[in-house]
Amino acid sequence: MLAGMGRVAGLGRMAVFLMGQGHVRLVMLPGLRLGVPSRHSTCRGAAVGQDGRMDRIIHRPLTSVALSAVLAQQGRLLVPRHTGLSENMKTFSDLNSTSTKMSQVEISLQELRMKLERLGSLKLNDINQAVKSLEQCVEELSDADCLQLLQFCCRMTEEEYRPCGSLIHRVWRLTTDRPSGNVNVEHLELYLRLCLSVESTSISKRDIFEQLERHCIEPSAHVFEVLMMALGQRGHLEGALQVLTMMKEHGVAVREATFAALILAYGAENDWEGVEGVLDTMRSVQVSQSEVTFGALAIVCGTQGQVLRVRQVVTQAWQRGVALSSTQLEAVLFALIRNGHAGDSYENIDFVLQLIQESGMKADISHLALRLIHCGRVKEAVHLVLSLPFLRTNNHLYSNAAIYLREIVHTRTAPGVVVDLCHHLQEEGINQFALQVALEHALRERWEELAWVLLKAMKDAGLPLREHYFWPLLHLKAIAQEPAQLLECVQLMLQLGEAPSLVTLRDHIIPGLSLSQPHLALQMLQNTGLSATAAATPLLMVLVKNNMMEQAIKFVKETKVPLNVGDTLSTLAPAWHSNPKSIISLLALLMHHGQEPSSKNTDDWGGQFLLSLVATRAGLAVHHIHPLFQELRKHGIGVSEHSADLLVNQLSQPLQKAVKDNLSLVLQPALDQPPQQSISEQLHQQHHSTLPHPRNMNEGELEGHLEELRAKGLNIRGSLRRLLLLRASRNDTAGVLELMRSASKDGQQLSAGMLSGVLMAYVDNNNTKAALDMYSLLGTKHPSFKVDSYKVVDLCTLLTQSGKATEANEILQEYIMKTDGKNVNTRQILRNCRNLLLASASTSSPQETDKLFSLLLQGGLVEPDTVTLGVLIKSRLNRGDLAGAIEMAKKVQQQYSCLPMRRELLIHLINHHYGNKIDSVASYQLLQDMLDLIANVKGPLVARHDLLFAYLEAGQPAEARTVLRNLARYLDQRQLTRQLQYYVKTENKEAVVHLLTASRGLHNTDRQAVYESLLDIYYVQSEGEKGLSLWTSMQEEGLTPAPSFLTTLAALLAACKIKIPFQI
Repeated sequence: MLAGMGRVAGLGRMAVFLMGQGHVRLVMLPGLRLGVPSRHSTCRGAAVGQDGRMDRIIHRPLTSVALSAVLAQQGRLLVPRHTGLSENMKTFSDLNSTSTKMSQVEISLQELRMKLERLGSLKLNDINQAVKSLEQCVEELSDADCLQLLQFCCRMTEEEYRPCGSLIHRVWRLTTDRPSGNVNVEHLELYLRLCLSVESTSISKRDIFEQLERHCIEPSAHVFEVLMMALGQRGHLEGALQVLTMMKEHGVAVREATFAALILAYGAENDWEGVEGVLDTMRSVQVSQSEVTFGALAIVCGTQGQVLRVRQVVTQAWQRGVALSSTQLEAVLFALIRNGHAGDSYENIDFVLQLIQESGMKADISHLALRLIHCGRVKEAVHLVLSLPFLRTNNHLYSNAAIYLREIVHTRTAPGVVVDLCHHLQEEGINQFALQVALEHALRERWEELAWVLLKAMKDAGLPLREHYFWPLLHLKAIAQEPAQLLECVQLMLQLGEAPSLVTLRDHIIPGLSLSQPHLALQMLQNTGLSATAAATPLLMVLVKNNMMEQAIKFVKETKVPLNVGDTLSTLAPAWHSNPKSIISLLALLMHHGQEPSSKNTDDWGGQFLLSLVATRAGLAVHHIHPLFQELRKHGIGVSEHSADLLVNQLSQPLQKAVKDNLSLVLQPALDQPPQQSISEQLHQQHHSTLPHPRNMNEGELEGHLEELRAKGLNIRGSLRRLLLLRASRNDTAGVLELMRSASKDGQQLSAGMLSGVLMAYVDNNNTKAALDMYSLLGTKHPSFKVDSYKVVDLCTLLTQSGKATEANEILQEYIMKTDGKNVNTRQILRNCRNLLLASASTSSPQETDKLFSLLLQGGLVEPDTVTLGVLIKSRLNRGDLAGAIEMAKKVQQQYSCLPMRRELLIHLINHHYGNKIDSVASYQLLQDMLDLIANVKGPLVARHDLLFAYLEAGQPAEARTVLRNLARYLDQRQLTRQLQYYVKTENKEAVVHLLTASRGLHNTDRQAVYESLLDIYYVQSEGEKGLSLWTSMQEEGLTPAPSFLTTLAALLAACKIKIPFQI
């Protein structure tokens, strides 16, 4: 009730004011009756209530487009007094000719002037950069400078669609907060104009009045009316009424814009009675309703979502000879959408668009959509964009709707919504590269979450992923010094099926890791899923590039991973000038790496190194030749005749003479030429070939390629096989059958190899039913075809995992009967057979696993080694049959003279003993029986060492301490070192921590080595705080950390951004 009294009082003040201006006395707020005759059947009677008044509507702030249109109808009110930049600004040419040394203020304004002259517009970022500079020199700003800056802002807002209210506020603060500045009416009018066009700008009536009073400004009618419009736009009814009172005090006449502002203010308050009162007041004072009035009414109706009432307002305006402009109608549409009234199927949007079309107007849909995106109405904006007539006729398909995707990403729209919109644009045929465009802008915005979501969407859609898509993501983690997150990015790459190449590892991944311990860095890379072979060579290249020659040489000496000499030459050659002897030593190590000591390297890597060295920027000088050739000879590195000829032909005459004089030191004619391209270069060329190979095509491309081959009468079998495999790998059984039927109609007989490949695709994808059906079809159509043994074993593994062990045994037995174990390489199929046995141990009874092992052994598919026989024990451990596991261990020992899984058995027995509170005597006896078995086979000392490590891994440090004390000086330090290395490799930090606890105070354990092993684990896991706690523990224990320990710890702390509390 109080609110209603306030509204009536406000209208009363307006009435008194108008009476004071000599207008006719007001009748107290009669109801508003629009009575608009409709030309459309859906509009008749839809907008008027029982009492003849329009229903209440909810209003939110008016849009800048509408307000600009409202002001555009007010003659002198809308035309700012200082819009011509030429009157207040010097051109760049004038400044260039008259100024030799400009201040920061002049430079900033000149840059804006130049951009405006050259481009014809200003962007938000242009003004923002200038304001940043000007905020550093506020005291130097003059009144004219501030006026120019406000004018520049006005030019910016003409085309800017991103929110810039905060920037306008900063510009106004620059204008008003100057120590000796003077704000005049020109500044004020420009600021109010900006507030009107940029509705995100905060405006305070009190601030405006204070500026008027402080600077003794006599406000004009223009100032009052624009201020009222700005307040009405924001729903500040009380402020608008106060301005109305001030207008009376200053004798300013009320015009249509004043009433429009009150209509908007009352509409924002959801007070339709107040709106009706304003209209009645206009009639009573004989002020006719103009385009401004009808525009405000239409916006209020649009804000409520009453589209039929919008049509009534437009129709009434038309009947009175008033046509709303396209800008006003855009404002109505903007208010409708922003306030959530687009409709479930966007029918209200289509309704207003049709209304605009019927009015003969053309709306700026593109600009409107961009503004809606920044208001959070992304889906509605896309619906608007789809209505653009020329959107699909643009030949530049990559750029179609790209600006909208850019702004959608910029506004941080939910990733799921972005992906859905990209798919929608693809389905509509607007932009087939929508996901790639969105990804590009996500990377520019450094929005990692969205980038990974888009990459996954591209993978799911069958689009190719390129390595360089991931480079910005890797680079962000590298420069942020976040090695753990960097390695997570590598894992995500692998999960998306994109393995990083040598270039990616060398330039974007490994440089972001700490390399003080190369073997630990290699382990960290392996933990992500990379192979050691793929990571070792680029790791070595980064070590050389970082001038870490000592670590590089040590890494090559200790690692057993193959290293590619050809790939490293591109790094060794440029580094030779800074480390000539170390580089040659490293080259010699690489040439003989992985070879038997008695073997001889016959590849001409020395000649390739010299050719690479000549091609570097530093090149070779005459004084380099003799020492270089002597060093090569010292390490047994030779040069072939072919390389020598190439080398001489590439050098100048003085260098040619020097090479010829010393060539006898290294010339070895028997050397062969190594491959001209490294494997990584060959793969890179294949990956980036202009015409993709069918194996690099997606399903859609393969289908098109197949149709093209069929139309030309060419051989389609290769592409047909590839398409079959691709569909089978996606479990598209229906697609595979359809392709087989179409091939049969075309007279294409599917070969046994094709069906066998499809079989393996189903097996790899765990499609049990389809794989079994394909195997049966293969046996029916090609009974004489011999399926590869590993395919049969893998099929049986899948069947066993699926609970069909009986079918697996039948297939395997039938296969063994056919082949009789001939031509089977047990070494090649060993892993497949072990997987089959492990599947049986997990899903079948121990007796079934024993039978399966016997069947494989009978067929010559396996050999009884330690790992394979261990599965027989594991099958019993999986069932909790500890006694049966020990009996099987005894049986295996008697039959095959080996004792597999002895430590695993001890760990299970220890856990059973300490977890069994009821029958501890029986559990202890089982443990003692196993120890006796180990002692009888391996000896008592080995049994005690096995017990020590079993206690550590079972989490019993107290019992482990007892074993350590009993071992005393008989503790095998080499075995302990190997076990610590195993714990580091498996990152079993719990076992190492238990060893630290158990060995405290005992002198038979190298605690320094234990601490270093635990630190290595923390290093791999990026646990900086825990690593620092080890250093503290060593200090408390009185141990002096070794230099290697401190070096590793310093690298770990630096990677984790922790202050290093010591000096190395």
